[in-house]
Amino acid sequence: MNDGDERADARRLPKFAHGWRRTAIPLGADRFALGLVHARTGERVVELGSTAAPVLISDAGLRVLAHLEDHWPNASLDEAQQGVLGGESVEVRRLVLARLADEGRPPAALFHLLPWHLVDRLAGALSTALLGQDALDTGPVIALRNWFSPAGSRFTAALEQLDEGVRAHDRGLIRVAAASLCTRLGALDADRLPAGTRAALAELADVLARDDRFLGHAAAVAAARLRGGHAAPSRDPATVMATHLADAADGPSGIRRERTEFERPPFTVRLTVSATGRCTVSARATLTTDERDRLAREYGAVLLPVRISGQDGARRYWLILQVTSSSDGGPLGLSGAISTRLPEGDFVAADVDGAPLGLAEAGLLDVEEVERSVRAVTAYGAHQQWEHVAASLPANHPLRGVIDRASQ
Repeated sequence: MNDGDERADARRLPKFAHGWRRTAIPLGADRFALGLVHARTGERVVELGSTAAPVLISDAGLRVLAHLEDHWPNASLDEAQQGVLGGESVEVRRLVLARLADEGRPPAALFHLLPWHLVDRLAGALSTALLGQDALDTGPVIALRNWFSPAGSRFTAALEQLDEGVRAHDRGLIRVAAASLCTRLGALDADRLPAGTRAALAELADVLARDDRFLGHAAAVAAARLRGGHAAPSRDPATVMATHLADAADGPSGIRRERTEFERPPFTVRLTVSATGRCTVSARATLTTDERDRLAREYGAVLLPVRISGQDGARRYWLILQVTSSSDGGPLGLSGAISTRLPEGDFVAADVDGAPLGLAEAGLLDVEEVERSVRAVTAYGAHQQWEHVAASLPANHPLRGVIDRASQ
């Protein structure tokens, strides 16, 4: 009925507008499939799952589903009904929760009916493997499929990608998957996960930060979200500044500037506001020689997301970071900066907005974000780095032209 488009909803197709009711369709041998029957014609259709097989359901499960649909989308389930639903196939549970998540306001605990023991096992196995205590390449693959998509943020896709990278000993793929996983976990409604799953994923986030310290802040945000529940962290006062400065100059340029610094390990972030109506955001970190070489291998280019906000909303930028060294043989560093007009209102805030990315993800970046980021760079070397990013993309990729125009 949906021509293979899994995003299509049969309830919105003209064919099913009137006269249909929920039923269980016998398949033989005491097996019943979830389906619909037309009250006048008797025509029946079978609901198929993601593998194009009939979705099996029990008589008790059908009654629970009928109750939900009769009170859609604000039906509540008592403990007995939740127990019945928990005994149905994973496909039934996923379908019900996906539809409730899209159209209703289901309690977070209802999502605990998903098969979270699979996520627990995979997260634990990955933590052990990344700590070098065990190998994954010979064990059975734990498939999570799309069963957990109703919980939001699609973090299980990144978890499976991390598993693939660990099994293949592919450091580049591990880096990409770890960045994605930390960012997605940081945006998750953690209350939709059982306590044991939250603990297993928080431990994995800690391990990922130890494996790649440039994920430190994103992993810490993810772990805090998992250990502390769904509430978003409050804004750090150190990240906010007033936009209106006194007229007195504080340096030889005669331009009044004020700044604040805060730590987002391993980066130190500085926000500077000037009386000329501009703000500058910079980030820096120290590097060892081994880390410099690892960044070149696994990142290719380091793109750190930052969000600058004011009373008129928020904008995301990408700081492209360069390896630096002092002329006197001091430590290596990694740094970058952007400068842009102050937002409207009496305050400006800036903060790191996720895990740093590399060349592997550059082609997926938002066009507008990239264009304003390139226009905002303050150093010639940063333009060269953006040109390196453009050169890594396919010849017909739209970001190549965007970066070229913005650089000029």
